[in-house]
Parts: sequence; C-alpha cells; structure tokens
Amino acid sequence: MQKLGLVLIIVSFFPWLAIAIIIPFLPISVAQKALLIPALLVLAEVIFWLGVLLVGKEVAQRYKRYLSFRYLKILLRKFRRRRSKRY
Repeated sequence: MQKLGLVLIIVSFFPWLAIAIIIPFLPISVAQKALLIPALLVLAEVIFWLGVLLVGKEVAQRYKRYLSFRYLKILLRKFRRRRSKRY
C-alpha cells in the first residue's frame, strides 16, 4: 500500500505540470481553460491526499521534511559552499 501511496503522491504533480506547460498552448477558448485549470488543481489535491492517507503518518512526515523550506535552504547552503570551494 505504501508504494501505491508514493506513486499517487508523485502522480499528483502531473496536473501541475500540465497547467504550466500544456494548457497555455491548447487550442481551446479562455473560458474552457478557466474551467480546466481549477478542475486539474482539485484533481491533483485529491490524488495527493489519497496518497498521503495510503502511505501513513510516519512516511508522510519523513517526506514532508525533505520538502520543507528549511531543508531546502540547508541544501542550497551546502551546494553554494561546495561550489565556492572549487573556485
């Protein structure tokens, strides 16, 4: 069940990519795009939370740590330090 949950969490990012990359270039009217975007956003959220429910609280908290701004900030600092040591 955890693997299915992780797959659902990963798949939940595809509608976001579709909104950013595909929808602006579709040959449909602006009104249709305006209906499609919120529908995809709701779909992405539903898929994401179903995945979180399937993986469980412990796994969700572990992956939440990797997606937090604090952790990303630390990674960015480490990356900058490594680059500055090269030059």
